[in-house]
Amino acid sequence: MNLDVTMLNNYQDTNTFSESRYAELGGVDLVKNSTRKADWVSPDVIQKISESSSLREVEIPAIIDQDVVVTAVPGFEIPANLSTSGKITAIAYDIFSGFRHYPAHYANNTVKEQFDLDHKIKKVAYGMGKKLDEIVLSRLEARKTQLMPLGTAQVSDGSKTFGFNVTTDTLEISKEAQKEYMFANLSRIVEANEVGGDYEIVTSRAGLAAAKNEWAKYGNSNEKNLQALGFPAIDQLHETGTLIPGANNFNGYYVRNGAIAMYENFPADFRMGTKFGGKEWSISDMEIPFARLRANVFTNLEATNATALVSAGRDTNLVMTHFQEMALWIRVYFLEEFNSDLTTRVNPVVKIVGLAS
Repeated sequence: MNLDVTMLNNYQDTNTFSESRYAELGGVDLVKNSTRKADWVSPDVIQKISESSSLREVEIPAIIDQDVVVTAVPGFEIPANLSTSGKITAIAYDIFSGFRHYPAHYANNTVKEQFDLDHKIKKVAYGMGKKLDEIVLSRLEARKTQLMPLGTAQVSDGSKTFGFNVTTDTLEISKEAQKEYMFANLSRIVEANEVGGDYEIVTSRAGLAAAKNEWAKYGNSNEKNLQALGFPAIDQLHETGTLIPGANNFNGYYVRNGAIAMYENFPADFRMGTKFGGKEWSISDMEIPFARLRANVFTNLEATNATALVSAGRDTNLVMTHFQEMALWIRVYFLEEFNSDLTTRVNPVVKIVGLAS
């Protein structure tokens, strides 16, 4: 008996592999931390945002800063010093995705059904997280300070220079300045411009490599005063592939906690948990991965002929079958700290660039 034919049969492993890659979405992480510090947003506003229709805007009143009149002449001519008000308006974005799942498709397939289902859910969640990361960075770009008049020259030292480019509205950091004193000097620059506070940073991938390497060189038992270096906690340092460094060592944003916040919105049927004809509306019990927000979830069961899924031959498992359909919808509102005029008032969102020379 000739065994050549059976020896050449392909071996089909029942374990499945995915080539998908998942990386940190630093813009999302930064704004999540910032949201927790946005103490100027009241619980009532957060509740209204969660239930608001797109036909209604959510607004927070704000008092505009002013120079008060002060004189050296007491008397009945009292300066009025009347207040002027403005408002903060929430900005809404929609992020929508989903998938279909045909259970019968796996009856004649070595790919395990649960593995593929888990993979699809994770892949969709990551795609939605990347879209949210892009939105976050677009908001930071829109809110970047357009002036930084004080402090940059004072913290510069020889080749370790910091300079604000008024053409690109960017704080440029020289190659030498990106090492051990970068964070301490950044904090001193924002303090000099009267927007000090607790800041976090997000850059392009590996953007903080030089600073982290300097940090790693020193331990607790040597002569370096690590506190003086001004390094933030590790969970305040973020990187993302959404930012592209180009010809620079890194591009990024230096953002005060509380300067930007985001909150979920849940339309009526999702809040009510409506069920109808194999369709169900709900809200995820937990934040979905990567986007780190709760999602509106729609599920649907339908019967169909799905033989078109298989290109070679006719799979009778799919002639009269069903599919499960899931939609994930993140509706998110952004609120940003009030600034009555970005052209004349420093804002606590600083676009930074680590120069390559």
